[in-house]
Amino acid sequence: MLDEYCNSLSDEAQLKIALRLGKLALPVWDKFFMENPSEIKKLNRLIEAAVHVQGGKSQIDINFPGRSLEKIKRSYENAKKKGGLPLPGMKSDGTLSTVLATSMQPLTNPEWDETFPYSVRLVFTLVWNIVTWILMRRRTDADETHIYIAINQAADVLMSENILTAPQINEILEEYKNETRNADEDPAWENAPKVKTHDSLEPDEIYRKIAGENIVKDACGSEMAKEILRQMREEDKSYWDEWEEYLSGTCKTYSYNKEKNSFWFSEADVIVASFFNQYPMTEEAMMDFISGVSLSDLRKSGFDI
Repeated sequence: MLDEYCNSLSDEAQLKIALRLGKLALPVWDKFFMENPSEIKKLNRLIEAAVHVQGGKSQIDINFPGRSLEKIKRSYENAKKKGGLPLPGMKSDGTLSTVLATSMQPLTNPEWDETFPYSVRLVFTLVWNIVTWILMRRRTDADETHIYIAINQAADVLMSENILTAPQINEILEEYKNETRNADEDPAWENAPKVKTHDSLEPDEIYRKIAGENIVKDACGSEMAKEILRQMREEDKSYWDEWEEYLSGTCKTYSYNKEKNSFWFSEADVIVASFFNQYPMTEEAMMDFISGVSLSDLRKSGFDI
């Protein structure tokens, strides 16, 4: 039985299987929305009508499942570099919290099961099961692990869409048979720190900030700053200091200049246009600055964290 086999494997092996099969199943989602691009509006309407989950996006694009699988893979690779069991380290990865919150939202809508073809829904849902297993809880109310369900969903898609046969899937599973489970894996995950969550500024804190006090309630920190800098380099995202513009009339922007292959700081007078200056920044300087910026402000600038 697949569930028994999965339960005999290490968390790391199960995650690798889920990511591998999930990536093979991803073209089913991509093909459906490439052939029916207007259908993404239906998905976003489901999100709009669903229960809002704090940190979840109100709109997603066609690439959300694929991008989410890449985030999970990147989180695993980063945790692996630190040594020890990777899953406990991934449990506190804030870059995955947006994936969890966003993927959770349409699933709360009663119309979800009637909106898209079965295999298309499974591709989306398997992403939710993987990240739920990493961040939130191991097992469902039926006492099945979320990672087993994700693997089973991916296998279901691959077989029902004639991408792989059952023997071919079994060959993939067989590759991991020697990566057996250790007794300390569940306790290690249970005792690992969770993603830190922070509320938005309270009214009195906003007043103090307007008065010029430096209040950062949810500082990014060095680990998350690495992801911010990656998105600057690879996804052309930038940070605009909204509060600085409000307080001083100076628009300050932090970005990555691909032509000059360096990070960049720009400042401009938005009141009388008396100056516009640009300065290169070292990666260390940008890392130091971003580490002190609030996560909520970075999200407002479009960073996916």
